[in-house]
Amino acid sequence: MEGWKRFSGLLKEDLKSKLGMIVAVWYVLGMFCLLFSMKMTVPTGEMRSLYVGAGNTSFFTATIIIGVIMGAGTFRFLHSESKTDLYFGLPFTRKQLFAAGMINNFLIFTFPMVLCRLLFFSISLSMGYSEYESSAVSVWAGCVVLVLGFLFVMNLSLLAFLLAQNTGYRIGLLVLFLFGPGTGILLWKKMLKALVPSFYRSELLEMLKGYLSPLALLGNAAGIHEYADGAYWIMESHLPYLLYLVVAAVILSLINLGVFAIRPAERRSGMFTFRIAEYLVRYGCMALAVLWFVSGLQVFSSGGNSSVIMVIGVLIGVPAVHGLLNMIIAFDARKFLTGRWHLLAEILVMAVLLGGFCLWGKKGGEIPSKENVKSAAVVLTALRSGDDSDQILRNMQLTGEELSDAYDWLWTVSGEKAERETTYEVLAKYEMHNGKTKYFKYQIPWYALDSFEKIYDQKSFKEGTYEALRMDSLKYAEVQWTNGLESYTLDLDEEERRKFLESYQQDLEKLTFEKICQQTPVGKLTFASTKNQGDVTAYIYPGFQKVLTYMSQLGIDADKKVSDYELTKIVVDSYMFTDGLLYDVRYLESEKIVTDPGNMTDMSQTLFVEEFCVDSFLHAMNPDTEFTVYYRDSAGRTVNSVKCLAPAK
Repeated sequence: MEGWKRFSGLLKEDLKSKLGMIVAVWYVLGMFCLLFSMKMTVPTGEMRSLYVGAGNTSFFTATIIIGVIMGAGTFRFLHSESKTDLYFGLPFTRKQLFAAGMINNFLIFTFPMVLCRLLFFSISLSMGYSEYESSAVSVWAGCVVLVLGFLFVMNLSLLAFLLAQNTGYRIGLLVLFLFGPGTGILLWKKMLKALVPSFYRSELLEMLKGYLSPLALLGNAAGIHEYADGAYWIMESHLPYLLYLVVAAVILSLINLGVFAIRPAERRSGMFTFRIAEYLVRYGCMALAVLWFVSGLQVFSSGGNSSVIMVIGVLIGVPAVHGLLNMIIAFDARKFLTGRWHLLAEILVMAVLLGGFCLWGKKGGEIPSKENVKSAAVVLTALRSGDDSDQILRNMQLTGEELSDAYDWLWTVSGEKAERETTYEVLAKYEMHNGKTKYFKYQIPWYALDSFEKIYDQKSFKEGTYEALRMDSLKYAEVQWTNGLESYTLDLDEEERRKFLESYQQDLEKLTFEKICQQTPVGKLTFASTKNQGDVTAYIYPGFQKVLTYMSQLGIDADKKVSDYELTKIVVDSYMFTDGLLYDVRYLESEKIVTDPGNMTDMSQTLFVEEFCVDSFLHAMNPDTEFTVYYRDSAGRTVNSVKCLAPAK
C-alpha cells in the first residue's frame, strides 16, 4: 500500500508538469466538437457519417501531431543535467519513472479523444446524419485505432528523443523513422523499374509499404482512403494492420523502456546517446542517398548501361554521402575526410545492396510459364475510354480459352522489338496457382495492335475494362448526358434507367477495337450515384444505335456534332514542341481567329470535342493545333466555349 501511495504521488507530480499539454489537447478536440455542431449543412458529395468513422482525417492528423509532441515531452527533465540528476535521485526506479510518464500520456490523450468521438456521434445522431445501428461499431473502432495510433507515434517520437541529444537531431531522427521506410521502398521500386523494363508492380513491396511505413500503416489501419461513408468501415479489412499496430506499439514501448533504463544521465560527446543510433543514422541515410543518386543517374542517362551506372553511383555517391554524414553526425566540417573504415564498410554494403537489386531484377523479369498461370488481366493503357489501369487489373479475370489466347498474344508481342517512337504500353497481371500474383509491363510495336482485336472481343476483357458492363442496378443513381457542348440530367424512373443501361451495355458489347481506332466518341454518360458511392463514366460512339435511338425518343439529339451548332467564332492556336532534357516543352507559336461562316463550317466538319478524344493514341489527333469553338446551343443562347482537336493528317 505504501508503495502504491508513493507511485500515485509520482503520477500526480508528472501530471502537474504536463498541464499545458492537457489544456492543448482538450482545446483542440473541443474545437472539433464545436465546429462540427455548428456545421448545419452537408456540402455536395459529402456524407456526414464520415465524421464519426475511423477514417476521419481531422482526428487522424490531430493524433499524429499530438503523438509527436507528447512523445518528445514525456520526460522533459532530460533536457537538463541538473533536473535529470534530481529525478534519478528520487526514491523511484527508472521503470517507475517511465511507467508514470507513459500512463499519464495515455490518459491525457485517451480520455478527451474518446469523449469527443462519442460527442461527435451523439451530435450526428441528433441531426439525423447517421444511424446508431450502422455507425456504432465504426465509432468505437475509430477510438481504438486512434489510441493505438497515438501510442505508436508517441513511442517513435520518444525513441528519437532518447537516442539524440540535440533538438535538431531529434527532429531529423524522427523524420527518418516516419518517412525513411516509405522512401526506401519507393527507391526500391525505382531501381527495379530501371533494371527491369517489364517491371510494373510487386505485391511484396506493396505489402511491405503497408506495414513498414508508419504513416501508411496508420492510414491502412484507419482506412482513410478506402471508403466514403464511416458507417461502412469493416473490421475484417483492417484487422491485420490493427494487430500489427498493437505489436509495433508494444515492441516500441519495450525498446523505449530499455533505452530509458540504461540512458546515461550525463551528456555524452557527439549528437547521439548511443553509438548504435549513430550507426542507424549513418547506414540508413547512406542507403537512401545512394539509391536516390543511382536512380537519378538512370533518369539522366536515359536508360543507359545499368551496371556501369551502379559502379559510378558507388564510386562517386558513397564517398560524397560519407563525407556529408561525417560533418552532420560530428557537427564539424573538418570531419569530412575521416572514418576510412566506415567508408570501406559503406562501399561494401552498397555494392552488396545494388548487386542484390541486379539479381532480383533478373529473376523478377522472367515471365511465368503458361501452366502455372491460373488467371490473367490485360490492360492496353492507350485505351483510355475504359477504366483506370489499376481498376482494370483488379476486376478483370481471364480464364480458360480466354486466358490461353491472352497469354499467347502477350508472349508473342512481348518478344517483338519496338522502336521508341511507335510503342504502346501493355500491362499484365498473372494470378498463379500457388497464390502469388505477378505484374508485368510490355512495350509493343504499333503493328502488334492488329492482333489485339481477338483479345478485345472477349467477354471477360470487356467486362473488366468497362465498369458500365459490370453494373446491374441504377436504383441509387441518376443518368447524366453531355456531348461537350450541352448537358442534361435524364428524367427517368428506376425501370427506365435499367432499360437505358441495358441498351448501352448491348451497344458496348458490339463495339469492336477497329471502330475505336477509327472513331471518336460523340458523347458521354455519367451514372452518378446519389449515395456518394462513386460515379461511372460511359462513352457513346457513333454506332451506338440503341442508345442514340433511346435518347432521340427523349427529345435529345445525342448524335449532334460540333458542325451542327451555330458557330460564332473559332480561335486556332498553333503550338511548337521542343525536346527538353527531362521533358518536352510546349509553347504557343501563333493564334488565328476565324469568324467567316463558310470557313467555320468547313473547319468544324473535322473537329471533335477534346474531352472525348480519350483514345487519341489509337485514333490519332493533331496535338500541335488546338481549336476553341464559340457557339450557340440548341436554345439559341451563347454558352461557354469548348476545346476541340482535329485528326492528324
